[in-house]
Amino acid sequence: MSHIPLVPEDEAGEELRQLFAQVKEALGFVPNLFQAQGGRPDFALLTMEMIKTLHSPGALPVDLKEKIGLVVSSANSNSYCIRMHLELLSKLGVELDIGKQLVRDFETADVPENEKALFRFADKLTCTPFDIKGSDVEELRRHGWNNAAILETTQAVSHFNYVNRLAAGLGVIPEDVF
Repeated sequence: MSHIPLVPEDEAGEELRQLFAQVKEALGFVPNLFQAQGGRPDFALLTMEMIKTLHSPGALPVDLKEKIGLVVSSANSNSYCIRMHLELLSKLGVELDIGKQLVRDFETADVPENEKALFRFADKLTCTPFDIKGSDVEELRRHGWNNAAILETTQAVSHFNYVNRLAAGLGVIPEDVF
């Protein structure tokens, strides 16, 4: 059970109801994370805007950004976010087995080495952010990632850590829609 009351769709005010409609259109349902922010629709809107930005075309494919989210959530041991990213990856056509490999140990996952370089960076930025050095960024460049991809990766990792902490702080539990 959430640490604060969820605002269900049928009890949402007009502003929140409009946001829930956007979330439902994008994800197919309204996650507990958004319902837990129902008391402050402006916060929920900020969360949704970042998700929409991350799910738009950019320097990285959307499925790779979701894989990064899964690696971040695994590093944080956040079962709510792990489950959410596994579901979103499935909707993007990524096999569940690949997702499970990323959760267990991204280093041994059946993914390209250049993606593993991003995952190492994501893991380090998540677990020891103040240990990031120029050499970490240079390692990404050696694997073919340009400045736009590095910026997008850093934005994605930072956002996913924010969402992981938001979910943990609010005590949201996984939905029964999967």
